Amino acid sequence: MRIVKSIILVTSLSFFISCNSPQTYLNKAVDIIKANSINKNSIDWVQFRKDVLEKGKEAENIKETYPAIQYALRQLGDHHSFFMTPEQCKTFNDPNLPLPKVSSELIDNRIGYIKIPGFMGNRNERAYKFAQQIQDKIRELDKNNIQYWIVDLGDDTGGNMWPMLTGLGPILGDGIAGYFANNDSVYISWGYSKGTVFCDKNQLMKLNNPYKLKNDIKKLAIIISNHTCSSGEATAVSFIGIKNSCFIGEPSYGNSTSNAGFKLSDGAMIFLTVSKFADRNKKTYGVPINPDIVDYNGTAKKTAIEWINKK
Repeated sequence: MRIVKSIILVTSLSFFISCNSPQTYLNKAVDIIKANSINKNSIDWVQFRKDVLEKGKEAENIKETYPAIQYALRQLGDHHSFFMTPEQCKTFNDPNLPLPKVSSELIDNRIGYIKIPGFMGNRNERAYKFAQQIQDKIRELDKNNIQYWIVDLGDDTGGNMWPMLTGLGPILGDGIAGYFANNDSVYISWGYSKGTVFCDKNQLMKLNNPYKLKNDIKKLAIIISNHTCSSGEATAVSFIGIKNSCFIGEPSYGNSTSNAGFKLSDGAMIFLTVSKFADRNKKTYGVPINPDIVDYNGTAKKTAIEWINKK
């Protein structure tokens, strides 16, 4: 399911709901949605609650309220909020899931190419291994004194943005890389610094032996596609505004928004869209990210090499 693949874990904050009945459970879920949805100011909440409760009126137990909650999230119109059952949550957080493979390549003995897949899971040991895998690939390529880089996010379908940013930190560089922007014009920064990825003033991940590039980057190409989604788009947004960079490929999927997780009493979770991504210059998205050079032919890598080689 595409939406499940595009999870972004902006926060580990969980909200526990106590309940005495299916209707209480459902009402509490609506309370959370009403208080936190990015579209909270444009919805008739009296009618919204009425419709959701009508959908769940026959529920005789908590599990039977799930379709009504899924219905509620669809009615928000943000195209990113979703619901996970307790069983799905356990699978999502399974530390034994195979680690996604990061691929890399030295091109023409002077261009470092690294391809980042999506990553599902929390900030656990597996996430650190994924971030370290990325930096290890960068370290190996940089033995060749690389000055030109291609970061391929074309198949980054999302998941958890933090290990992606932590791993790509040497290429991304230190400092604020982007923001979460809500409808109240509040901007919360994210970025990378010396092996640490941060959100606002909070350290979210840190590698013990972070790598630093040997050389300044002369040209940086970022590949995106319609498969670049959610936290893949957050990663892409983080590179917008970097000097001597160019985005190549197709417009991204368009889920350039952030979700926060709200845990219910039975272990189910609502992943609710609460803000939009903004780049380091505070340009807000929530829509597809458009490339500087459009390539719909599946040849974005070749086009990136040509752009780098162009004087």
